[in-house]
Amino acid sequence: MKVITIMEDGERARSVYVRPDGDVTVFDRDYKFRFRTDISGAESTWQILERVVPAIVHAETARLKIEALADRCRTGWSPGYPDEIDPDIPQRTLRPARFGIDLIRYPEDDELYTPATILMGIEMGTGPSTSLVGKRDGTVCVTGEILWIDAAREWAVCEDGFWWTPAEE
Repeated sequence: MKVITIMEDGERARSVYVRPDGDVTVFDRDYKFRFRTDISGAESTWQILERVVPAIVHAETARLKIEALADRCRTGWSPGYPDEIDPDIPQRTLRPARFGIDLIRYPEDDELYTPATILMGIEMGTGPSTSLVGKRDGTVCVTGEILWIDAAREWAVCEDGFWWTPAEE
């Protein structure tokens, strides 16, 4: 794994963790995001940066659009069909969607009430899991943290994209 740290104004640090399989995690002061990119053939730090930087820009743009979508949903707007979502925001379907808790983010503490923060289920119609934040283990896919969820639980905006969560038929 390569770890690249960028310092700004002596106070703000951003770290980029690049694994050999192209899994990249960017840590900033208030957030982190993950994505995959092709780094095959890149051996030096500069070659890796050359391949990773455009992917970071794209992932950051998508993250900002996801946050804007969550803000829009908080005002009462509700999407009715996929074409209403910005094409830069990944859309996937999760069945059956159930709530879960990201235990890595929240420590075990009997005094701490931890609300559901993620969704779990089977990712439908997209082939292998495309979840950027969560992981797929067998048939179960885990989303990123929930930013906003529909009261009827038909869809959710998570930090890794937009998830359609239709009820079981």
